Amino acid sequence: MTPLTAPSLAACAALAGCADSIRPADFGVTVDAAPSTMDALVATGPVTTGQNADGTFTTIIDATSLEAWTYLDFATRAQASEAGPWDLRAQRFHISVNGGTTGTGGVEVAPIAAGSLAEVTAAPATGWVADAADGDDPNLDPDYAFERGEGWYSYDIRTHVLQPRPLVWAVRTRGGRAIKLAIERYYDAAGTPGWITFQWGPL
Repeated sequence: MTPLTAPSLAACAALAGCADSIRPADFGVTVDAAPSTMDALVATGPVTTGQNADGTFTTIIDATSLEAWTYLDFATRAQASEAGPWDLRAQRFHISVNGGTTGTGGVEVAPIAAGSLAEVTAAPATGWVADAADGDDPNLDPDYAFERGEGWYSYDIRTHVLQPRPLVWAVRTRGGRAIKLAIERYYDAAGTPGWITFQWGPL
């Protein structure tokens, strides 16, 4: 489910010039990109990963396609295929896991209210979710794990700008390995949407 609830959509419709949905509004929008933990990292393909000085990794996923998913395998830190093995996949602003209704990998995530990645030192005991079938929300998309509750991003209906929420996510990958992940930005340096950058490391 996206952060836009039915009441907020109703209020939005009452305002002149207010977008009804993020889906058409974010296509082609450009904004100034926020700084990254690894500004030197340049995307060289659909999935680009570099190691940071503190031992964590920064990964950039090209999720700019409106139709195709880009798959990531945390074990290899590289692009994967739909046939697998894979842990996460991304398409535009959607981030999906290989678990629940989407796959058989058993991947789950849990949001953690933390100031920084370094502050998270252990996986939570509760709060884990996987992708689920579409529930009672304004769209027809599945309820992706990263979009459950308030979701991984906030969306300004006036400016049509998407901003990652200041959360750290625990991710239980295939086989039960736990990592921590912080989504840093949704735009590349030129302001193109669909270039998802996140920092992650082991738990």
